[in-house]
Amino acid sequence: MHNIRKSGFRLPALVFAAFLLILLAGNCGSKGDSHSGKGEMAKKADSKAGEPGQKKDEKIDVEKMDIPERMKKAIKSGRIPPERVKEMLQRYKEGGNAPLVEIERVSHKSLNSYLVLNGTVEPEKSVKVYSRLTAYVNQLKAEEGDFVKKDSVLALLDDTEINIAYQQARIQLKQAEFTYNDQEEIFKRNKELKKTDLISEQDYQTSKANFNNARLEYENKRESFKNLELQLSYTRLTSPVEGYITERLIEVGDNVTNNQHAYTVEDFNPLRIKVHVPSSDVIQLKEGMKAEVTSEILKGHVFAGAVKLINPRIDVQSGTVKVTVEVTDSTLKLKPGMFVEVKIVIGEKKDTLVIPRKSVIYKRDKVYVFVFKRGTVSQREIKIGITEEDQIEVLEGLKDDEAIVVVGVESIKDEMKVRVAR
Repeated sequence: MHNIRKSGFRLPALVFAAFLLILLAGNCGSKGDSHSGKGEMAKKADSKAGEPGQKKDEKIDVEKMDIPERMKKAIKSGRIPPERVKEMLQRYKEGGNAPLVEIERVSHKSLNSYLVLNGTVEPEKSVKVYSRLTAYVNQLKAEEGDFVKKDSVLALLDDTEINIAYQQARIQLKQAEFTYNDQEEIFKRNKELKKTDLISEQDYQTSKANFNNARLEYENKRESFKNLELQLSYTRLTSPVEGYITERLIEVGDNVTNNQHAYTVEDFNPLRIKVHVPSSDVIQLKEGMKAEVTSEILKGHVFAGAVKLINPRIDVQSGTVKVTVEVTDSTLKLKPGMFVEVKIVIGEKKDTLVIPRKSVIYKRDKVYVFVFKRGTVSQREIKIGITEEDQIEVLEGLKDDEAIVVVGVESIKDEMKVRVAR
């Protein structure tokens, strides 16, 4: 009995101990699983948090971006709100490769129609000064480039021999004059005496003959004196016109001869330009038409002129007409011998539609421009009229205030997106 009680007492205790062990093992397993699940979730959360673009405090490094400086400044200053920065960058990226162009609005202006010709400047007058006698050059009074008035002395020739002869002729003329006056008084007196027969016929005729001889001698001496006076004046080389000396061909000590070229004097006011106009164009010209004269040597200078003469004859070989344009230049920058361009105004158009010449494209005898609208250009055919320098008249194809591409036309095509340079 005792043994049975003892064994019966211990059995429940063993069952209870086993139950506790099983319970403890189950709790440990469930705790382990719980910790394992939390680890997986944390890993997933960490991985999501580490993905790029998911951080709320992510900042954009503007300085490293390949965008215009004005856009960088706008982002830094806050003019572009942070929520729009990505949108703006995306839009710039999409249009960043578009060609850069400059545009201009079509406007109305006045244009002149010109007839453009070329010619050489010539002086109004070009006079050669010749020596009138043979003599040595004693003194030069004027040099090349000097401005001289009419009758100004240019050079002095040796006048020693001529002056001696001149002085002798002056004395002889004076003596002949005295003789002539005496014989004239005698003849007048005898003529009165003859009327009253107080003098013989022979004496009267003798006084008359003496008077005539004295008169002839006086006239002869006077002509000789005048000739020597003229010769003496020839020792002073003078300018026949007002102008500038462009040539001096003698030196002191030279023995110049009769009809030897010594100086050239040219009148620069006004200047003349002879141009040759095709016969088909000359019918548009009239005397007095305005002209503009320019030269490559004098860039930036425009000289005003006018049509002075139109030759009535057509040159058979060239089929042109010689036209003389007169121009006045008080600055003396325009010089004879200078090659110039002459533009004769043959017409004027006021308040006409005008575009820059650089905006025009020529293709297969047609004329085009690129019209800009909302970031896109479209090629459009136009018809043009007269041209003045860098401006062209538009007859058809464009309207006032439309925007056209003026710079960059070579790098664009029809219906292409472009960027406008600011």
